[in-house]
Amino acid sequence: SSVLNVLPINMIGMALGLHVRCGIEDVLWNQTRTGKMSTVEQIKQLVRIAGEFGRPIATAQQTREILQLGVFYDTVEETLQKNGFAPNRNGGHQGFLRKFECM
Repeated sequence: SSVLNVLPINMIGMALGLHVRCGIEDVLWNQTRTGKMSTVEQIKQLVRIAGEFGRPIATAQQTREILQLGVFYDTVEETLQKNGFAPNRNGGHQGFLRKFECM
């Protein structure tokens, strides 16, 4: 989401029990477009709203665990598996997107 939709989307996410985030790359204007918001102002706004929703704020350590910062995997297959994605298809089962060489 961008600009004026960041706050409503984050509020929906909080109401659904999801983790939300914000930053300067998300929005420069306040909700009424009368001025610009800093990253700190955006964070304070989300912390206040999270408190009103009864949602606790993650600590720095909890954030690292949620975002899996510093976690590395040995193979692509392991990365896909650990992050809940389907494995890559085997070479002979790539479906209709596979292009065959002309003979």
